[in-house]
Amino acid sequence: MKMREKFEEALKEMIPLGKEILDWMNAQPEASGHEKQTCAYLVKKLSEHGYKVTSPVKRIKYSFLAKRKNSFEKKPKIAILCEYDAVEGVGHSCGHSASCAASIICALALEAAYEDFPFDIDLIGTPNEEIAGAKISMLEKGLFSSYEFAILSQMSPVNSTCFHTLAASDLNVHFFGKTAHASANPWEGINALNGVQLFFHAIDLIRPYLEPGSQISGIIKDGGIMPNLIPDKASAYVYLRANRYEQILRLKERVENCAKGSAIASENQFTTEQLNPTYAEIFCGPTTEKILGNIMDQLNLSRQETSNISGSSDVGNVNLEIPVLYPMISIGKDVPLYSKEFAECMRESFGENGMKTGALVMGKAIIHLAMHPDELQAIKEEHDSYRN
Repeated sequence: MKMREKFEEALKEMIPLGKEILDWMNAQPEASGHEKQTCAYLVKKLSEHGYKVTSPVKRIKYSFLAKRKNSFEKKPKIAILCEYDAVEGVGHSCGHSASCAASIICALALEAAYEDFPFDIDLIGTPNEEIAGAKISMLEKGLFSSYEFAILSQMSPVNSTCFHTLAASDLNVHFFGKTAHASANPWEGINALNGVQLFFHAIDLIRPYLEPGSQISGIIKDGGIMPNLIPDKASAYVYLRANRYEQILRLKERVENCAKGSAIASENQFTTEQLNPTYAEIFCGPTTEKILGNIMDQLNLSRQETSNISGSSDVGNVNLEIPVLYPMISIGKDVPLYSKEFAECMRESFGENGMKTGALVMGKAIIHLAMHPDELQAIKEEHDSYRN
């Protein structure tokens, strides 16, 4: 029996375990940064199946690193990533319950199918994807540097060879003026809200000259207390997105200059702060897309490749250092991500469908790269060329 056939047979044996993990996570979703029970549950399950599990990893809350007890240091290493945080108030509306279960049963099936697999396969638990981007801290602490590539799946209404995302950042801008009565002595005041208004006007003026793909959206967070008082403080909060990581850094500098100029013109003081990490975009090279496309075609999965990119993920930051394979997997129903309907689908047969397909596509991709090291080398060269 060929390796692929052995894997498919082994994967069938792992479906009940995957369904158990899927159901458990759907029954008690834990929002980003609060995955205490979920992490403990996954660590327990992996330990029961022969993994040596370290948790937390690099002092990152609710993370884990699972290695086979008989792993060989001389083998090339790959990482299968597990995401398991839910969305506050909307449960597993991003499908992490299914994608996490898919990652785990994929790894277990690969080992069961092939005793001396060419890769050492680690499972890495990455919490807090939706808000704080824990993968970025993991990257900064060197966790991904020793891996050939990482792989995970994204549950979706459609199948696609890559979950394309944008680079993203944010900026909180505070203006500080001087309060005074708006009728009795306005000349003694300095209107902080004027700084905010000028800030947004400056942003609107630079929009036509931004690099293609750049986006700026924002709100006024604080505009004063009462109409008859000149506000001595006001603040704005903006999101920035761009096609590439280098582009987002340039865009952030331009927006900071808008804040600086607005403060000078309105005679305010100002400060800026970044509330969330800067996310990089995900790059999928032609070899990655060809391999995953062929696998999906062989499985008769209809694909919807699109150039319409939106959203951001800390997976992109892992991709700054190593190649990442990140296929989108259809759950079999056309409902939008981050909706209550998608979370409900995770509790129905659609969640199990996505889990099975995700594990199958990832496993076949890993086997293909193990059998074709020249194509893995091509993926690495394409990645390095893009990033450098």
